[in-house]
Amino acid sequence: MSTTDNTLLSELDAKMIELRKERQKFYDQRNAFNKIVRERSRQEELNEILVDAVKHGDLPRLNYEPAYIEPSTNDLLVSLNDIHYGIDINNAWNTYNPDVCRDMMRKYLDRILFIAQTHHSENCIVYNCGDSISGKIHLTIQITNKENVVEQIKGVSELIAEFLAELSSHFNSVKYISVPGNHSRLDTKENSPYNERMDDLIEWYLDARLQDFENIHIDTQSRVDATMFITDIRGKTYLGVHGDFDGSTTKIAALQAMAQRPLYAVLCGHKHHNMCDEVQGVKIVMAGSFLGVDDFCIQKRIYGKPEQMVCVCDNTGIVCHYDIEL
Repeated sequence: MSTTDNTLLSELDAKMIELRKERQKFYDQRNAFNKIVRERSRQEELNEILVDAVKHGDLPRLNYEPAYIEPSTNDLLVSLNDIHYGIDINNAWNTYNPDVCRDMMRKYLDRILFIAQTHHSENCIVYNCGDSISGKIHLTIQITNKENVVEQIKGVSELIAEFLAELSSHFNSVKYISVPGNHSRLDTKENSPYNERMDDLIEWYLDARLQDFENIHIDTQSRVDATMFITDIRGKTYLGVHGDFDGSTTKIAALQAMAQRPLYAVLCGHKHHNMCDEVQGVKIVMAGSFLGVDDFCIQKRIYGKPEQMVCVCDNTGIVCHYDIEL
């Protein structure tokens, strides 16, 4: 074979390699595009299901009975963290399912109203730091779930709507603000964008369901992104996160920098127990869960009780807090 023939073959091989590289790029782009289409279609389908649930579902009428509360010097900051709606737990330490969750919500509501009367609180800020649904992020969770993910979203959304509607009769204003948790992602952690969580659908449902309640505000404007919200209460700045990205005290400085303004307190959940602390001059308020001991806790030898937290806040910050056992 001549030198000219070898040169031509080399050039042909190089062109074949380039052609295969371009073909692989096309395949990768097509797969990425199809993934986006699947995710968007799934999101639109979920939106349509919830639209139908609000418009045509056999939902009880929520009565709007606005209250007039004498102006006071404090408001209530009420947690609604880690509900894990839809899971079915029945072990030696705990029984939890959607019916038990509803009973807990009623009990919690009674305690909130008692605290409000004790302190003559004027307004109520309900914050939800995520994991409202059980989801399906692990096989063990899928096995113990009583309801599928769509039913979980519909069920917990209506439960929260009833909760807020009742609160609206006892405060001049009720504000609901939330951030998603890790249990509501649509796929595995590796295959899920950090900002795509099904908890976001709850806000949409509440806004539609409670549109006639003039003193209820579903606050989506205070959401910085899918991982945090920032809100002011009586002149103090509170930042809310789920907690899965913020497990160490060193993250407080990072959150302070990302807030781009002085923080009074960080609100979080994820670890399923109540705690109040102060780190680098910032208060840490971690509220518990409705769940209690599940299979994961048994295997890890972790004992915890269902609990939430109510804080009384004035212009100096948190005056006191109540640990509410559910």
